Amino acid sequence: MRVRIDLSARRSIRQSAQRLMHVSCGQTPGAGADARPIPALSDLLPANLLNGDEIVILAMKPSLWFVLFVSARWILAMAVLLVFVGNWGHRFPLLDRPVVLQGAVAVAAARLGFALLQWVSRHYVLTNRRILRLMGILNIDLFECQLTKIQNTYLTMSWYERLVRLGSISFATAGTSGVEASWWYVNHPLEIHEHIRAAIHRARGPTNDI
Repeated sequence: MRVRIDLSARRSIRQSAQRLMHVSCGQTPGAGADARPIPALSDLLPANLLNGDEIVILAMKPSLWFVLFVSARWILAMAVLLVFVGNWGHRFPLLDRPVVLQGAVAVAAARLGFALLQWVSRHYVLTNRRILRLMGILNIDLFECQLTKIQNTYLTMSWYERLVRLGSISFATAGTSGVEASWWYVNHPLEIHEHIRAAIHRARGPTNDI
């Protein structure tokens, strides 16, 4: 389920984004009975989306490697352009090599800056009732789903994620034919995935499995 958030909620989200940046797997409450709500989340999420008795199990952001990974294609393309201009640009008399080189560097820097803004605005939350993914810079996109409606979870660790010990977790919900939302590039992916599976199991009851 995706929810549109009004202007006042967007302002609240942006103001509280910095306060949640310090939350990581090692700082989140455990998934057991002693888990307690994280105070910053009441500011991060619209008040009507987080119930007063809802327990936050995990609240985190992607790894900072997110910034590099989502920008990789642009950076690679600009690097190829720089190599091409540096080695063969003299064969094109009308080509202003300094301008092209400066433009390539500026484009790569701009893409990295935009990716950093994407990272700042992205949050992953697991409660005892729901999975949430909040993202978006200008237009805020909030995905939420009851744990009992999650049909499958998928943990993927691509070769470049494994190099830095990251992984991505995807969710398939009831009524959809495939993955509806994902938590990209999370630290400690195996541990996080087990927290999610345990929360789903508890939400469904002791007689139901994921």
